[in-house]
Amino acid sequence: MLEKVATSSQSPARFRLPPPSPTELPEDVRTLVEANHEENWIRSLSVNGPTAKRFVSYFASLFDPGNGLLPIAERELIAVVVSSTNGCGLCEIHHTNALGDALGDAEKARRIALDVHLAPLTPRERALAEFAAKVTQEPKSVTPHDFEDLRAAGLNDAEIVEALETSAWFNHTNRIFISLGVWPDESYFGR
Repeated sequence: MLEKVATSSQSPARFRLPPPSPTELPEDVRTLVEANHEENWIRSLSVNGPTAKRFVSYFASLFDPGNGLLPIAERELIAVVVSSTNGCGLCEIHHTNALGDALGDAEKARRIALDVHLAPLTPRERALAEFAAKVTQEPKSVTPHDFEDLRAAGLNDAEIVEALETSAWFNHTNRIFISLGVWPDESYFGR
C-alpha cells in the first residue's frame, strides 16, 4: 500500500512530516534551505532547525575536498555502497550522481550502485567497498584482518579511520532519510 507523504503548495516536498513554511523558519535555517535549492532532504530536516544545521555542517566538513585524506571519489564510493546496501534511494541516487561527477564516469558510478560486486573497481576501490559494506551489514564482525586488507590496498591508518567515519556517517544519514520517507527530487533523475 502506498503511503501519503507531506506536500507543500510551493513545491512538491515529499516526506512523512508536514513541511514547515519558509515564513515559519528562523532566518538562518531558511537561508540554509535556500542555499540547498529547497530540496526535499533539507526541507525534511528543517522541521528541526538545529538538526538541519548540524547535518549540513558535518556533511560540508566531511565532503570538503580540502578537508580529508581520501579523495572525494573514494568518499562518494563509500556513500554509494552504504546507501545502496541500506536501500536509501535518496542518498543512493544523489551520491551516484556525485560519484559519476568525481570519477568523470557516470556509467561506472551507476554500475557500483546497481551491483558493486560486478563493478569494475581497482583493488583499492574494492577494498573500500567491501569494508563499507561490512561496516553497514555487520559492524561487530570488523576485525584487524579488515584493516590489514585496507593497508594492503594502500591505505594508511588515518585513511582507514576516515573510511570508517564516512561509512558510519552514511549509515546514520540513511536511517534519518529512510525513516522520514524523503523522496529524491526530480532534478536527481535528469542526469
